[in-house]
Amino acid sequence: MTLDDGRTLSWYEYGDPTGRPCLFLPGVGTSGRAGITLDAAATADGIRLLSVNRPGLGHSDPAPARRVADWAGDVEQWADHLGLDRFGLIGHSAGAAYALAVAHRLPDRVHGTMVGAGSPPYSEEWTRADGMMSRVSRLYYGLALRAPRLFGALYHLSTPRSVKAVDRLMALATRGTSPDAQFARAYPDETRASLEALADGCRQGSAGPTQDIVLLCRPWGFDLLDVTGPVEWWHGEQDGNVSPRSGREMTSRLPQVTTHFVDGGHYVLFAHAREVMAALRRTSDHGGRD
Repeated sequence: MTLDDGRTLSWYEYGDPTGRPCLFLPGVGTSGRAGITLDAAATADGIRLLSVNRPGLGHSDPAPARRVADWAGDVEQWADHLGLDRFGLIGHSAGAAYALAVAHRLPDRVHGTMVGAGSPPYSEEWTRADGMMSRVSRLYYGLALRAPRLFGALYHLSTPRSVKAVDRLMALATRGTSPDAQFARAYPDETRASLEALADGCRQGSAGPTQDIVLLCRPWGFDLLDVTGPVEWWHGEQDGNVSPRSGREMTSRLPQVTTHFVDGGHYVLFAHAREVMAALRRTSDHGGRD
């Protein structure tokens, strides 16, 4: 579709085409193709999964000089375009920030928000306390914020762009005994699809993914305390990307939240996809009210 400012917004659709609509927002720099990882669970639970490309990712045009909160304006136009009066939200990792932005702006249209391993607002002081971020995460986000061109060049080099490159990353993903490696071995098709979606996010180059990351490190433009609708939060106790301590701090700031801190790694949302869809269906049945 074409937005009011002339930009193109694109998305993928999975699940049940006649089901209850839900907007899925995948992790940082990842295109909407990642929605295929939830296709089977969405189909089984009667969910129409609409996996939207954020600015500069996939086929969506870039949008400079933005905040995370501004994304909700694009979604409002998109929902009007599709005639969606009410819909659910699922956000994974960095996608959780964008999901919460929509829940904040459109409380009367969002019946429930499901979060998996949600990234914190890295501009806030509390995120720099011990145990909130790994050393790798500090380097990753710090480089994106302070040297975006260098970060973009490195991101471009590390993103898989061929079948062989995906194969190499698949081999790395399945090594070891971590929960994420176990997930990759148990769900190879979903893992491969997520890597292909990462490549699709770089369709227009690395500028879009870099901005997607930088926005997480700047003020989001809304306060978590003002996200008043129901949120269900899944987080793996062994998550090496977004620490469980960070997740607990995030959930302590959300007024209406149900938490699920369980055994698992960063992809716990996908490992519990049927439970997530069932929870989403419940919020739809109850109109977003407990």
